[in-house]
Formats: sequence, structure tokens, C-alpha cells
Amino acid sequence: MVQLLARFFIKNYEQTESPSVRQSYGVLCGSVGIGFNILLFIGKFLAGFFSGSIAVTADAFNNLSDAGSSIITLVGFKMAGQKPDSDHPFGHGRIEYLSGFLVAVIILIMAFELLKSSVDKIIHPEPIDTGILVIVVLAVSILVKIYMFCYNKSVAKKIDSAAMDATAMDSLSDSVATTVVLIATLVSFFSGIQIDGYCGVIVALFVGMTGFQDHSDRK
Repeated sequence: MVQLLARFFIKNYEQTESPSVRQSYGVLCGSVGIGFNILLFIGKFLAGFFSGSIAVTADAFNNLSDAGSSIITLVGFKMAGQKPDSDHPFGHGRIEYLSGFLVAVIILIMAFELLKSSVDKIIHPEPIDTGILVIVVLAVSILVKIYMFCYNKSVAKKIDSAAMDATAMDSLSDSVATTVVLIATLVSFFSGIQIDGYCGVIVALFVGMTGFQDHSDRK
């Protein structure tokens, strides 16, 4: 879909060495990311609200933070594409790398918050009221996040963008996180056993490692 949109909205879309084309790709992917993440947030929030699932609701707000990450990436590309001025004689290209760093920081913050919530669930376990709707929403979310990872990774390689690569890894970590939530939901649905707190700790550590790796790559 992104490549199709690029053909329609990006002039000379194959000339990825052009700063203006790179900027257009960043803005396009950022816009698509914002749209997907907001839709995922709405779907998961409603599913979590009606089912009473704290894990699904938390995962919904994780997608909302991803929408914020996409906005940061979009703004970073817009600013990086500005022409040189007296204060920035060599242009604003470094802003793209700063936006990638901010994405990594957001991942680390979300990992810390997820870890705290997961430990609290282990100490104070609560039953999850699961249903088919929740399972379907989580499954669709995983597929969407995998698709987002693929197109962000492809564009990152195409335009050699650190910010897009960070966004791709964020999408991958989200798909893994949602998969663990889905597994916990299925276990609760079929057996009544509550393992979401322990699964949350695993997800938090994975997400934290992803964010730390993104930060190390930018040193």
C-alpha cells in the first residue's frame, strides 16, 4: 500500500537520493503510521473497555504512544528537509537522527511502565473477561503491526533512514508484545489461568532491549 501511495503522492519517487524525495517518504510513512496506530488504539480500547481486560487496554495506549512516535518521525523529516540558513549552514539533516533517538526513548519509557504494571498484576492478579471480539482484535493488530514493520524497514533501507529503522523496530516489538497479550488471553479464555502479569514482564524486557538497541545504534 505504501509503495502504491508513493507512486501517487511522491514526485520522482524512485530518486531516493534526493532530499525532497527522502522527506516525502518520511512524511508519507509517518502519516500512514499515525492512521494505523489511531485505528488500533480505538479498536483495542473499545475491546478492552467492553471486556474489562486491563492488558488489552494497556496495549491500546501503547498504540497511542506509537501514534506519537509517528508524529515525531513526521515532524523530524519535515524539519530535516528545510533548506540551510544562517544558523544551520549545512541544513537540518541531524534533526532526523534526533527524532529517531526520541522514538527510542519513548520505547524505553513504555517498557518501564509496562514492567511496573506487569509486576503489579503478578502481586494483585485480576480475572480477565475475554471473548472472541478481543481475540480477533488482537490477531488483526498483530498482522497490522507486522505489515507496518515490513514497510517501514523497506523504506528505511530505500532512503537510508535511521529514524525509519527505529520506527520499524518499534512496530516489530509491538507485534511481539501483542502476541504475548494474545497468548495470555487465550490461556485465560480456555483454562481460566491468569498468566498475563508474567507475560507482561517478558514483553517489557523485550521492548526495553529494543529501545536500548535503538539508542546504542545512534551513539
